[in-house]
Amino acid sequence: MIMKTDQDVMRENNKKLVLKTLFNTDQTSRSSIADQINLQKSTVSSIIRELQDEGLIEELGIGEASNIGGRRPNLIRFNHKFGFVLAFDLGVKHLRYSINYINGELIRHVSTRLYTNKVKDIFEMMKEIILDVKKNDDTPNGLVGIAIALHAPVSNNRILYSPFLDFQTFNLIDALKELIDVPVIIENEANLTAIYVRDFYRHDQNVQFDNILALNIHNGIGVGTIIEGRLYTGLNGLSGEIGRSIIMSANKKTHRLEEIYSEKAVLDQIGQLKNIPDFTLEDFISFMEKKDEQILAIMEQWVTAIAQLTYNLIQYSAPDAVFLSSRFIAFFPQLLDEIIKEYTAFDPLGSTQIISIDRHIHELTLFGGAALVSRQILGLESYDLFFKK
Repeated sequence: MIMKTDQDVMRENNKKLVLKTLFNTDQTSRSSIADQINLQKSTVSSIIRELQDEGLIEELGIGEASNIGGRRPNLIRFNHKFGFVLAFDLGVKHLRYSINYINGELIRHVSTRLYTNKVKDIFEMMKEIILDVKKNDDTPNGLVGIAIALHAPVSNNRILYSPFLDFQTFNLIDALKELIDVPVIIENEANLTAIYVRDFYRHDQNVQFDNILALNIHNGIGVGTIIEGRLYTGLNGLSGEIGRSIIMSANKKTHRLEEIYSEKAVLDQIGQLKNIPDFTLEDFISFMEKKDEQILAIMEQWVTAIAQLTYNLIQYSAPDAVFLSSRFIAFFPQLLDEIIKEYTAFDPLGSTQIISIDRHIHELTLFGGAALVSRQILGLESYDLFFKK
């Protein structure tokens, strides 16, 4: 093993600074980069040549002279078409995927219904998608990485257990690596939502959210956590499994939080109440639009529960903001107002913001996965990057 010298390490760090600056800028010049990161122009020019050889730079030609005159700069920018990332979201009843350039920019987003929980069958669907997107490619390096969002806890790219899909009899990661030689990263969907917020969500210019909670309320309930700009996953990747919290009823029977207040639990409860088997989100929307009194009463309880959960999370971790991801709130934004009203009535300390991610709700984990893979490909895992949609 060859040990890196201090000079090698410094050169590598400088290269990452140059690449980060390029990534976060629409267009720039060598001299501008040198000024921004306080490096000598000769050092920056040498690194730019290296990045050009790797295909990460796009030359734009001669720009305008500055107000004080001087030579007109040669403009360059990050080559966002260096390659593309394929991100999958494996849900209970859907297989969603997106194709993104390495800067996050969306090329295509598709959602397909699942009729199986067998991962081997789902792999065959993914295989068709991978082979198809490789045929229709306009980038020099093609597919550079795959991300997979799972509604399950993940540690070190390994699925700990899955409440919805059968991973016991088929190794999805090994099958994908046999199919194509690119990095394959799996991650919990709440964690990827948190990464989406960090990397894509545009905060107010006067506010920077370095500490974030992403509360996902879907088939289960989970929390993705960003602390000082870094994803926190806890021991064995089990941080954020808040849906497994214990609630004790009046008759001292214990339930898990997500067994009562996840979207799936609420839809199942309403389906039983209305005697409608396989009660769907579309059915729920219809009843809500009609202002059905029974449904409104159930949602009043749901609002209280989510307000209490949000309050408790905030009192414990004091984040800058909590981002709520729920289809209920996306379709009925007034639910967020009611949650905030109840939360405020609890007289919380601090000034944590509560924000709904109602736009792109079905793409959050896909964008988060694309960012996670792109960071690894570029070697910029711990840098502040501004991804594009």
